Formats: sequence, C-alpha cells, structure tokens
Amino acid sequence: MDTDDMTLSNHANRWRRRFWTMGAVFVVTMIALSFASVRGLVMQPLVVHHSDARGEIAYVMADGPAYWERLFAASDLYHFGRIKSIYLLEERQSSSHNFERGTNDTRLQRAIDYLDMRGVPASAIVPVPMGEPSWLSSRDEAKWLAQMNQSLEGIVVVTSPPHTRRSLLCFRRVFSDQTSIAVYSATSPDSSVETHLPLWIEYVKLVAYWIAA
Repeated sequence: MDTDDMTLSNHANRWRRRFWTMGAVFVVTMIALSFASVRGLVMQPLVVHHSDARGEIAYVMADGPAYWERLFAASDLYHFGRIKSIYLLEERQSSSHNFERGTNDTRLQRAIDYLDMRGVPASAIVPVPMGEPSWLSSRDEAKWLAQMNQSLEGIVVVTSPPHTRRSLLCFRRVFSDQTSIAVYSATSPDSSVETHLPLWIEYVKLVAYWIAA
C-alpha cells in the first residue's frame, strides 16, 4: 500500500471512529434522559424555589398540562396559612362539559372547583382579568395582575419547576421594589408533568425573556 492509500485509509478510520463515538454518546444520552431523575438534574439551572415562601397572595401561573399541580401547591400554601388568597387568570375559554351544571365549564371554573375540592373557599379565590396577550405570556400575566392590584406587598408565584426562574424574572421586572416576590415550585424537578416535555425550549424561553421582558 502506497503512502497516499495509507493516508486515505487512516483518514477513513478516523471518521469511522468519530461516527461511532458520536453515535454511542447520542444513544447513552437518550437513555439517560429517559429517566426522570436525570431530566430533573438537567432542569436544575431553570429552577428557583423559595421553600419558606409566604405573602399576601399566591398567583398561580396559567395554562399548560401542569396547571393542576400548581393549583394543588397553592391550596397547600393557603392551608399552611402562608397566603390569604389565591389569584387565578380569568381564562374564559371553554374547557369541558359539566354534566351536573349541564353546561361547558370555563378553565377558570374548573380551577375554582378543583380548589374547592381541596378545601379552598370561593371567597379566597380572586380572578385576574385578561388583557391583550402578547408572545411573552408570562410577562403578560404579571402585567395583568399589576394592572388589577399594584399595591400588593407580597406575592408568591406558584408554577412548575422549569418555569420558576422565568416567572420570577417577569414579576420582579413588572412590580416595583415595594412588592416582595417569591416563587414556589409546585413539585420537585423530577416529579413534575413538565419534566417529560422538551427542556431545551425552556432554556430558549428563559434567554428570550431575559432579553425582551
């Protein structure tokens, strides 16, 4: 084998090794990320959790498949006596049919019913009117709450683990320094519904909100 052939052969072998190495890394990564505990670790930079959070109200971030775990956590804060009332976005879109009422419930009504089941009275639940939405939905929620009540002394923002840092950023930028903002993660990172959704999107969102919110 001449020198040129040996060079080509060595070059081809290097690329084969690189290909199989990259393939092995990809397979191992995919297998590792199939475990909730590993995905929870990958999520950690997105998470802020004030375990002793307390305030005048709890605001529950709206929408998403993990909404109900957030309501569950907010009801716990209410029963612990850490907050006096729970504020919910006034989502009026139809959610599902209620056979007892004979009508389609709104998402807000379903949330109120869920909190009632958890022992939170309707008198402790305050709807927040929606304004004109933008592509920065988390900032919109903070803005709509501020438009409704700017004089709040302490807010506990309840949301799912990967949304906590982004939500804290939005509420601190919208409210003045006179309002204390704490964020409460509804579950641990490895047990949230959000753990099984694409995490890279949350990192992109965090950067976008840091720049634009």
